[in-house]
Amino acid sequence: MNRRWKGTSLKLDDSDYELIDLLKQENISLREDDNGYILENQEKYFICEDDYIDKSTNLSQIITKFAKKDYSKESKVLCNEGNMFQNIQDISSDLNKYLEVVRNNVIDGDVREIRISLNILNSLLNDSRKSKLFIDILICFALGTRVSYDAESVVVEFISDEDQFKQTINVEESDPIYLYPIYNWIFNDVEYKDSYKVKLQIARQIIIKKKNIKNVEELLLDCKLAYKRIISKKTDEYFSQINQLKDDFLMLSKNKNNALRTLHVTFFAWLGYLGIELFKIIVNYQKSNILEYLFCSTGAKKGIVIIMFIIALVFIFLAYVLEIKSLRETYDVIKKIYEDKILFETDSEQESKFKKIISEPQVDKLQTLAFLVILTALLFRFFATFPW
Repeated sequence: MNRRWKGTSLKLDDSDYELIDLLKQENISLREDDNGYILENQEKYFICEDDYIDKSTNLSQIITKFAKKDYSKESKVLCNEGNMFQNIQDISSDLNKYLEVVRNNVIDGDVREIRISLNILNSLLNDSRKSKLFIDILICFALGTRVSYDAESVVVEFISDEDQFKQTINVEESDPIYLYPIYNWIFNDVEYKDSYKVKLQIARQIIIKKKNIKNVEELLLDCKLAYKRIISKKTDEYFSQINQLKDDFLMLSKNKNNALRTLHVTFFAWLGYLGIELFKIIVNYQKSNILEYLFCSTGAKKGIVIIMFIIALVFIFLAYVLEIKSLRETYDVIKKIYEDKILFETDSEQESKFKKIISEPQVDKLQTLAFLVILTALLFRFFATFPW
């Protein structure tokens, strides 16, 4: 068989009939040529990619080819035996993180929007020199802060405020560095949301300090040690925040209970005064129809007294509602401060963890029901005092 590459297209002659038949079975479009077929770069298929990398002399074309691939689980790869396709593994969780990092770097080259999952590429490509070197180059696009590349070479710069380090990689001459363990630690070992950003900065600083990117095992060990020291500091800060949060929670709970206690005391004082007034009426009333007098008698004076009790009751409950509103504003401030902390990451499909731990102050339903019942009864009695 005679397979030749032109750009990112693969030319197949008639002797490669097994692959041609397999491609046709997958409904992959083939363009007929004088001596065979032309297979264009396929978005959802990984076909002879190692062979392409080994034979290509243009790094920009290689990057372009793989940046156009679909790294979802619907894509397929041609097995090493070359007689069947399999779905790729669903391990592209690094794709968006990698894309974000590369977008924030300074990339000087033909392609700057590099949407690639190195997890998937590392699992699909073989151990040939150029395939592994290509993986290293893509990793350097994320590790470095400034990258410039052309068809044959890559210059990666690691820059900090105090120092910098530069590494040059020649596509045809350089040996693989095997950087994937560092990449895997940064982008796949997730201790908390966005931990890769901290790890990336650590890796850059250590590379600058060492002035070396090739001793991967030592670099990774130093990165992990530095990360543990940083996380230890963050842990102390974290527990300090949790203790403060507990104090804030106790303060909210105490103030809510105080508001409820004030409502009860004021309401019972109001109820006591109402009872005293009723007692005076009962003692001074000389006739036998006391119940009819209390519930059905008319008169402007009675109406004025009842409306005064209604106004007093409304003010008591309104003061309670305003106190709860003030507590809710305090709750919102505390929530805003803490919700972005590690413990309180929000999930688009779930309620915020903050709300699960600290409930929002609400007007008590039982007290509201009691207020409405008494208010309704007083209003009925108020309207009954007028001879309509």
